[in-house]
Amino acid sequence: MMHHHYMPLKIYQEFSDPYGPSKRVVDSKNDFTFNVRLHQLDAHLRDMDEAGVDMTLLSLSQWNTGGPELCRRINEAVAEDLIRHPDRLLAAGCIPQDNAEAAVAEMEYMIKELKFQGIAMLTSMGADVNMSNKDLMWPMFQKACELDVPIFLHPHLKPYGIELDCTINRAIGRGFDENKAFLRIIYDVYPHFPDIKFVMPHFGGSTLAMKGRMNMFFEPREDLGIPVPQEIKPLPKTMLEIDELGYKKAFDKLFDKLYWDGAGSSGWEPITKLAMMTVRHDRLMWGCDYPFEIHTGRDIKYYLDSVRNLDISAADKEAFLGGNLLHLLKLDK
Repeated sequence: MMHHHYMPLKIYQEFSDPYGPSKRVVDSKNDFTFNVRLHQLDAHLRDMDEAGVDMTLLSLSQWNTGGPELCRRINEAVAEDLIRHPDRLLAAGCIPQDNAEAAVAEMEYMIKELKFQGIAMLTSMGADVNMSNKDLMWPMFQKACELDVPIFLHPHLKPYGIELDCTINRAIGRGFDENKAFLRIIYDVYPHFPDIKFVMPHFGGSTLAMKGRMNMFFEPREDLGIPVPQEIKPLPKTMLEIDELGYKKAFDKLFDKLYWDGAGSSGWEPITKLAMMTVRHDRLMWGCDYPFEIHTGRDIKYYLDSVRNLDISAADKEAFLGGNLLHLLKLDK
């Protein structure tokens, strides 16, 4: 399992009463819900047992906004739990994403010293911190490539410019932020870091539903040598045209570099089916956003059962439910 959030008790109690009710806190940087289950690791393990989940990958990139000192304390506290449960827990660590030098140092520390398996990164932070910011993000991308570890993305909980009323932020704003990150990655990041490994969260937000439209408006780099007739150059391309001109092949080559986690809709079966229709099955990874979107072992099992009932091969089900993640983390050998 992945896309599993956990905040150690010693950190949680600095911000919220660990024995009080869950509460949502909205401030200038974040829109975070302190779910009391977030720090209850024993409950996490019991819910995993109830659902039949052997191992999980923990992350908490929502707190990349907290600065270098907080990221270090979160990572070290999580590492203590990994030592206690080495056969159940893996981790992707926090980084202070608005500070390139400190982020690179934390990446080095968490992978080499704490033995984490990946980096937890936000799709954006404020107006200027996004996947296309070369001065800030390129050093982190370079370090991820040097360490040869995946980057597990998560939307910022309060994306810049997104309204809070009418549930716009939580219902669609974060998904839009993920979609923007996807486009920035294929246009701006891949030309410089062709082998970097990203895992998109929440089935990419709105990305899978918009895949056809993004292909229609795809603008391939000039060095790809794809000719475009002048009479249709400023227009969206039809499905026949993108196939005939080679746009589809070029777009899919970029799209297929990414991995996609299955959180985001509490196990809603239609989006899982859409993912199976639009993404290579060796790039899909089951995750459930526990304990936010999925609350209990019963909920985890509901999602697992819906996957097992899909009309796909047993091999594809096994890959989605763990095999692809183990392969990405080089733990399948």
